[in-house]
Amino acid sequence: MFTELIYTHWEAVLVMFAATFLVPKGLHILGLPQSPWYWLAAGGLCIAYLIFPAKIAPLLALPYLLVAAWLTLTEGLNLLIFKRFTLPAVLRVFALSYWLTGAVWTVCFLAGFRPLGFDPVIVGLTAAHFHVAGFVLSTVIYALLEARPTLLTQLLATAALLGMPLVALGITLTQWGFSPAVEGFSSLLFAAMALTVATRQIGNFNQKKLPHRARWYWLGGAVCLLGGGLLAALYALRFQWPLAWINIHNLKIWHGTLNAIGFGWLSLQGWQISRSMDAQISKL
Repeated sequence: MFTELIYTHWEAVLVMFAATFLVPKGLHILGLPQSPWYWLAAGGLCIAYLIFPAKIAPLLALPYLLVAAWLTLTEGLNLLIFKRFTLPAVLRVFALSYWLTGAVWTVCFLAGFRPLGFDPVIVGLTAAHFHVAGFVLSTVIYALLEARPTLLTQLLATAALLGMPLVALGITLTQWGFSPAVEGFSSLLFAAMALTVATRQIGNFNQKKLPHRARWYWLGGAVCLLGGGLLAALYALRFQWPLAWINIHNLKIWHGTLNAIGFGWLSLQGWQISRSMDAQISKL
């Protein structure tokens, strides 16, 4: 069952990995430690993928969607009610909304629903993309912004608010038969944002005052992000410079794995270590 899933829907494995290992770390960094309900919901999501395409699969994934919706709605309403429209606070809500969007596309995939006429593989990849390129990347930028609120990190945070919507718009326009120029342009901008994040993490590696283990995790994450970003840029330019190897099948394996397991887990692990050590120091 799991072997078949690996060969036919690697993007599903990436979503399960994100729900199990990336989202909990991201929520912790955003100041929203997950409750036991989260683990029940994530477990239901994994079971749903393992029994796919059984009709009950989307029902098992619904609690995961509801948890994401509840947290996003709660934090969004808090932002509106208390009017704390700081850049980190807004980015925090956007990161949660990207996670929620990924959960919606996950349920669509499991239910066999094809929004906008997308191929099922694209539906599954969109779910993975919003989990990693949306939620995880925005969370890492949030951590960078909180650690060092410089002009560069503020620009990165602004780019994170616009990046995913622009890429989604470009892909949708291409799907509807419009020129792929918008998709190519937005994807290249997104790749540039990812490159900048990678350079910031490499910069953190050179900061000797930062936790030693965290610095190595950040370096590993940056290297993986550079590799994933290069593949994304080549895919965005496929209409201008087509390469036989640059296709959905290869990209979902190599680009997806480098971003989720490489950049995502290593970077969030580094920030979790850094936050834990800061908390210990503050108690002294």
